[in-house]
Amino acid sequence: MRKDIVKANLMGETTTPAQTAFHASPNAFAVLVSALLGGLAGGISWCFLALWLPWPAQFWIVPIAIGLAAFARWQGYRNRAAAACAALATIIAFVYAEYLFGAVRIADSMGLPLREALFKAGFSLTADIAWANLRTMDWIVLGVAVLMGTTLASIRSRRAN
Repeated sequence: MRKDIVKANLMGETTTPAQTAFHASPNAFAVLVSALLGGLAGGISWCFLALWLPWPAQFWIVPIAIGLAAFARWQGYRNRAAAACAALATIIAFVYAEYLFGAVRIADSMGLPLREALFKAGFSLTADIAWANLRTMDWIVLGVAVLMGTTLASIRSRRAN
């Protein structure tokens, strides 16, 4: 708790809920863990969206990045910590989803179930196929997504932080 709130409470003054709102400490370990978990969830969400909806898969990283930025803000991160968490989570989501897309390509070409293709192909083959299928537009959309996510995560809120 902040010192001014503690002092006000000791003196018998009341505080508003906005003054006592919790904001996460921007320590590096917490940001990394939040980014990892959010990025993995974002990557799998991207894959599900790409399967269900007819639009090109590469553009789904932008709404995922916006969601990850909102997630970082919801966790209580503000300013640079929120921007770092959103950017890192977006990059993790991109890498994880592209890896899964590579596994889907292997499964499709070999006529195997996805789970079996993931285990039989191994990490290096799947990663090589994912890397080989990246195009310029994928990198551009990733840049836009990271820029939008960091911008939205670092916007100051109207209430006092």
